[in-house]
Amino acid sequence: MKWGFLLTINHGTEVKVINCKVRLLGTTINVYAYFVDGMLIDSGPQRMKQEMVDFCTLNRPEKIVHTHYHEDHTGNTPYLKHKLQIPAYIHPDSLKICRQKGRIPFYRFAFWGNREGFEAEPLPGIIENSHSRYEAIHTPGHTPDHVVFLDRNEGRLFSGDLFVHHKTRIVRRHENIPLLMESLRRLLKENFETVYCAHAGVLEHGYELVKQKLSYLEELQDQILSMSNNGQGSKDIARKLFPQTPTITYFSFGQFSSYNLVRSLIEDRWQ
Repeated sequence: MKWGFLLTINHGTEVKVINCKVRLLGTTINVYAYFVDGMLIDSGPQRMKQEMVDFCTLNRPEKIVHTHYHEDHTGNTPYLKHKLQIPAYIHPDSLKICRQKGRIPFYRFAFWGNREGFEAEPLPGIIENSHSRYEAIHTPGHTPDHVVFLDRNEGRLFSGDLFVHHKTRIVRRHENIPLLMESLRRLLKENFETVYCAHAGVLEHGYELVKQKLSYLEELQDQILSMSNNGQGSKDIARKLFPQTPTITYFSFGQFSSYNLVRSLIEDRWQ
């Protein structure tokens, strides 16, 4: 396991980018947190605690807002909230979850570490900072509580785990991909250019990439439903469409897999 920490500054938009990288069993995952106009967007995994503490001690955020409750986005919030005496906000549906210590599968603990419980406040629909105004848009699918943060004036979108990649191949067991597709459709009605993704980093042509992701998922769903209607099961479809099984699927005992993607595109469309 190897950890790295990188701080860069996007001068054009005055957004500070904090990047944590983990390599484990042949899998490399990046997780990004962002700081803009006194607002820390997600606090990163607990394993990058010291780096986040050093960064926040220097930059003094006024608040922490979260895209969703997963431990790679909330892992340092309990400590930062206590140390800096600042409020933390999250979607109302996750207030109870955040009060409890995280209950997470082993593979996620291996990557990110766990999260202690903390008290959060309900995320408002509009977040007013000193020089900016962000709209919190509910975008469920990855998780029921997922939100993105949109600055209409600057065309900035902080997308959490809504985007991640324009060609999704593996997802977590409880993700609802048809619901995520609806969230993408809603978002594409907005005007934005740069996307700040929690795992892909800063995407300069973000709107087009979000559009590509939706098109890919729509085409994939049509293909999967056609195969399903012809009597093929979800496991067989997954093997045919995604013949290479990534290491993380084995390591997570199938909790992160292509099968989950196929199953959701078939079954969750009725919900």
